[in-house]
Amino acid sequence: MKKTIQILALAALPLLGVAQKNKVQNAWRALNDYESTLKDKPDVSYLMKAKENIDLALANDETKNQAKTYAYKCRIMYNLYQYNLRAEQKKLEATIADKNARMEAAYGSTPLLEFEEAGNALDKIKEMDPKYFDNIMNVMKGGNMPSDDDLKLANVAAQLKFESSNIAVGKYKAKDFEKSSEYFYKSAVLNSLMTGKKDTAGFYNACISAQKSKNLTKMVDYNKKMIDQKIASPYNYQTIYDAKLGLKDTLGANEYLKAGRKLYPNDVYLMNRETETFLQAGQQDKALANLQAAIEKEPNNPQLELVLGNVYDNLANPKGKSGKDTTKPADFDNLVTKAAEHYQKAIDLKPANQESYFNALYNIGALYNNYGGTLQNQANNLPLTQAKTKGKELEAKSQEYFKKAIPYLEQALTIKADDRSCVLALRKLYLLTGNEAGAKTMGEKLKTAK
Repeated sequence: MKKTIQILALAALPLLGVAQKNKVQNAWRALNDYESTLKDKPDVSYLMKAKENIDLALANDETKNQAKTYAYKCRIMYNLYQYNLRAEQKKLEATIADKNARMEAAYGSTPLLEFEEAGNALDKIKEMDPKYFDNIMNVMKGGNMPSDDDLKLANVAAQLKFESSNIAVGKYKAKDFEKSSEYFYKSAVLNSLMTGKKDTAGFYNACISAQKSKNLTKMVDYNKKMIDQKIASPYNYQTIYDAKLGLKDTLGANEYLKAGRKLYPNDVYLMNRETETFLQAGQQDKALANLQAAIEKEPNNPQLELVLGNVYDNLANPKGKSGKDTTKPADFDNLVTKAAEHYQKAIDLKPANQESYFNALYNIGALYNNYGGTLQNQANNLPLTQAKTKGKELEAKSQEYFKKAIPYLEQALTIKADDRSCVLALRKLYLLTGNEAGAKTMGEKLKTAK
């Protein structure tokens, strides 16, 4: 009896295998039935039947590891996505009259589960049967004509690429930048596979979208992919540097900064970031060398002049760890002169950025104010024997610099009328130079200044 039972059980196994293969065949038949209704009125019931059968086939150990199973899965899920997309477009007819605008909106709002499952199925084919996958891709490159089923899969693969780009644009316009970055990337990958050429623009759009999404991890990942594929530009190194700093990975950031500077020695952005690291490390000489090299390449860049002026300003007025002023350097006067020179160049170049323009005006005003204060302190600290001669000379010179500071700060105040630091500085300078009316006006402004 035991032997009979075992024989019967063993005999049943092939029947189970046939049953699962039938699920694949049933999915194929239902899919074809659905596709035959597309020209008239799509009958989604066929598609749901196809999905039900292919899901059963993918749950079975025998058929779940077959590339053909995933080929049908890919086609079924893509058709489901298309059905939902058309339904979304129909729904939007009531609110969006323009056809193109309606399509863009639909791409931005249609759920993407089915589309992503179709893409995942295509990825699975590539993983399980690379040769079969390559044959499908070769159809897009003018390869040999395959079977009808394979041709349909190749067409779906092409549509996945095309639709990924449409979805990316739709999500971008809907300001869903995280999704748009994903779909620009998917489109770029598929386009590269189908054409055999690297889709630089697609990868770049993925990077831009990731940057707009402020997803620092994606910013790093997508830009690294461009570097790995040797289609990078200075932008990719710039972005990775900034993103890694945001992720608190200073070491990693500096590695990419170093690599970027080596590959693109003339890129001003990377040069400026390196300058910042030199300044933070107290390596002023290296910072100055970088800035001067950058100005040689961009002599009409007001931002570079502003930064260089700021470096000389900091060298002239060093601060300790507590933030308090420390002893002035021996070449104090020379450093002040150089700082003023570069601040003035920044002003003369009239930066389009109003924040930069304000900073240049305010910084040179503050520089002259501080220099005047230093001269005044020197006068106050002189011995009595020198007070009448040297002291008066220093006082007169300090007044000269206080008066030089005022017009710059007044101009700065026309850009930012409620800047508290600017108002306070002007109030003090008006008092020091005997302008009581001006000091009173600034005193009133303090009530609303920020």
